[in-house]
Amino acid sequence: MVNIFFLRINSAFRLLVFMMLFLGCYIEVVADELCAPLPDELSLRYGSYEQFQARNQQGRQISWSRVGASNQRIVFYAHGNPGSRFEALFFHDYALSAGITLYVLERPGFGCSDYKAEYSLSDYAEDTKWLYQRLGLNQPVSLMGWSSGGPPSLAVASYYPALVRRVVVASSYSNFGEMPSAKALMKQYHRPGPLLSDKTPRLFHGLISMVGWASHKLPNVYFKVTEQEVSLSDRTILEQPGVKALFLLNQEEAFAQGAHGAIQDLTTQWQPWPFGLRDVSSQVLLVQGGEDKLVPKEFVFHMAQAIPGAQLEFLSSEGHLYPLSKEYQKVLLGWLIED
Repeated sequence: MVNIFFLRINSAFRLLVFMMLFLGCYIEVVADELCAPLPDELSLRYGSYEQFQARNQQGRQISWSRVGASNQRIVFYAHGNPGSRFEALFFHDYALSAGITLYVLERPGFGCSDYKAEYSLSDYAEDTKWLYQRLGLNQPVSLMGWSSGGPPSLAVASYYPALVRRVVVASSYSNFGEMPSAKALMKQYHRPGPLLSDKTPRLFHGLISMVGWASHKLPNVYFKVTEQEVSLSDRTILEQPGVKALFLLNQEEAFAQGAHGAIQDLTTQWQPWPFGLRDVSSQVLLVQGGEDKLVPKEFVFHMAQAIPGAQLEFLSSEGHLYPLSKEYQKVLLGWLIED
C-alpha cells in the first residue's frame, strides 16, 4: 500500500522518537485478536471476500484472502507496506465485474502470517509456489505488485517463470543492488528510510513502531499526515466514498502483530535482491505516476532498461494511489487478463 515510512520526518516527530529511545520504550502494537474477520458492515458490502489460514511444510502459518469471481482468471496480488490481506477489498468490485479471482498473500509479520526471521524475496517466491499448489492450480497465473509489493512479484517471476503469465509492477522501487544511487536518490526525495535503517537502525525501528501505534491509536491523525504528503490526485482518490475506511482498516491490520514484519520487509527490499532484473523473463508492465511523492520515478526507468521486453506506462498526472481508481484498475488488471 502506501509507503508511509518514506514520509518526511519533522523536528517534533524526531524529538519524540529520541525521547522514546532514551527511555528504552519502543512502541509496539499488540493485537487483541489475530486474524480478525472483516467487520460486519464491510462483509455485507464486499460479499465475495474470504480469508484463509494454513501451515506450510515448516509449520509456519500463512494467511491469504480472496475476492472476485470464483476460480476464473487468477491474479496473485502482493500488498504494499504497510499492507495486509484487506488490501484485496480495493479491487473487489472490478474483480467481480471482470471475472477475476484475486488472491492476496500476507507476508510474514503482517496481518495473520507468522513472522519469520531473515525472510527473503526468494522465500516469498516459495510461499507463492506453496499457495499455488495448495489451491490446486495447473495454469500460469498473473501477478500484480503495488509499491512494496513490486519486488516480491518480480521475485516470483524470476524464480518460477513457468507459473507466471504476466506481471504488473506499479509504483515500486528497483533493485538497490543494481542501482548504486538508490539510497541517495531516496534521500533527495526526502525519503530517509534506507539511510536511517543503515546508520541508525534503532531510530528507524522506533519510527516504524510509532507509525504502527499511530495507525491503531490515532487513525485520523495518521490519515491526515498521509493526505498532506501525497499529490493532489492522490488526495482526490482518498476522498472518494469508502476509501478512508478501507485505507485505515488495511493499515491497522498491517501492524496487528507489531512492527517487526514491516521493518524486515523494508530492509530486505532495500538490500541487493537475490536475483537480477534481467532474470525476469515474463511479460512485465511497469507503471509509475509522474506526481508520485512517495516513490522516485527514476526507479521505473531503471527497471524498464533492465527487465527484458518490459513495457512502461508513465502516468504524468497521477501520484501513488492510482491503483485504487476504477479507471486504472481497468488498465492494470485488464492488461493482466488480456488474451
